[in-house]
Amino acid sequence: MSPADFRMETSVSLMIMFEDESVDVRYVNGSQLQLSPCGCEFVLVKARDPSGHPLQPTERVRQRTRFTISMYKESMAAALLFRNKYASRPYLPQELISADQKKPFFSLDSDVLWPEWSSCEAELGPGRETIVRSEDGRTVLVLSPSGEDFTIEFTCSLSQIQNHHQCVGTDHVEAGSRQKGSNAINQTSCDETQKTYRGRKNETIRPRSCSPQFNTTAQSTPEDMYQSTKVIQHHSCCAVPYMWSYPLSLALHHWTTHLSKPKDVRTEGSRECSQADKRSTMSDTSSERRRSCLPQALPLTCPSPHWHRWKVKDPLALPEPSDQDLPTEPVKVMWCQGVTYRILSGAVPVMEVSPGDGSVIRSNGVLNNYFTHHKPNLQFGQVKEVIYHLNSLPPDVLGQAYSISSIVRRASRILTCYNQVKQSLKLPATPSCLHEDVHFAKPVILEKHPSTATGVEQYVSGTQTVESR
Repeated sequence: MSPADFRMETSVSLMIMFEDESVDVRYVNGSQLQLSPCGCEFVLVKARDPSGHPLQPTERVRQRTRFTISMYKESMAAALLFRNKYASRPYLPQELISADQKKPFFSLDSDVLWPEWSSCEAELGPGRETIVRSEDGRTVLVLSPSGEDFTIEFTCSLSQIQNHHQCVGTDHVEAGSRQKGSNAINQTSCDETQKTYRGRKNETIRPRSCSPQFNTTAQSTPEDMYQSTKVIQHHSCCAVPYMWSYPLSLALHHWTTHLSKPKDVRTEGSRECSQADKRSTMSDTSSERRRSCLPQALPLTCPSPHWHRWKVKDPLALPEPSDQDLPTEPVKVMWCQGVTYRILSGAVPVMEVSPGDGSVIRSNGVLNNYFTHHKPNLQFGQVKEVIYHLNSLPPDVLGQAYSISSIVRRASRILTCYNQVKQSLKLPATPSCLHEDVHFAKPVILEKHPSTATGVEQYVSGTQTVESR
């Protein structure tokens, strides 16, 4: 298969991110791309030759992501874009990022400061999105018109060699200070013993320092080393990472004030919001609560590549449609036919669907046969809630953007499959390569509306009374 033929036939039909943040991409020609949780390595299983023998093994390509050949670069860039949108930390190799998306930087802070309540001036986008910017303007939170999900756009430095990051870490500083202290003590003793001890200590410390063979980036120009790019992440307002709780509370406050509330709800909602405003003014002097620690890019090389595992299909298994071939592992996010399906794990898993028009369809917790559709009305500035039952879905109408019936049924199948997989996992899952080196803060799963932090909780009751609840 020539590179041109591969690019023409590899239009994406399905993208899946599992709970360990590994990615599985299916193409319409039958090819399959699997990306490791860290993003450093991938396996491409090419489509079976229809004229070949049924038992003939399919062609498999295994490569490092950053060193992939030009034939697969376009597919890898699309897979990484999907991964970085929903992963806890992005993987940003400069080889797969175009020159117009990279910018040099001399000083890039790992945290960002958001404005105070009294000085926050949120913007209203053309589609009635609520936009909140950080004080430096580099980080932007965009709340959807439904108020149920949001995106974050921030500047992140590109992935670097892991040893390059670690050589300036606090653990190495502490190790160096401990060694200096031990050398100072030994200096009062015999010189020969001190020299021998120092040499042995250096031998034990040397592997933890920056090794010359991995320090190739130090020989590059500063323009090549210190590069940054924009990263966009998508989050649910029912599972908010703590770092975004404060700016989300700002956006929710302005989103609530811009809604056209019914008369019978306006009095109660305004009273609750005014009480929340009084409580929020006390936090204007606290800068720590207004500070968010930005996600950092993963290292270029994986510290535990032996944990990479690849899913192999039975060659004798009958082929199934892409939308019916549901995975047998816990799913985090699934993209199919332009619709995003997200599972909010917890005591009671919740399915959340983003059709792409600003609305959100969410299952109702324990009553997973019921789905609530949060539909924003851009003309009147209201959010309408429509409840669907799995056995009485609305019929398709000619000219509608998407089929609610097919979306809800597929969401129900994904959620059912997820619950079955969770119940069948008797033994602990295979460790991920990210668990050994990376510690993620799990987002808080909410029952109804976003309230991960105190600032968000202040406006939940007000927003829930917008419609008839």
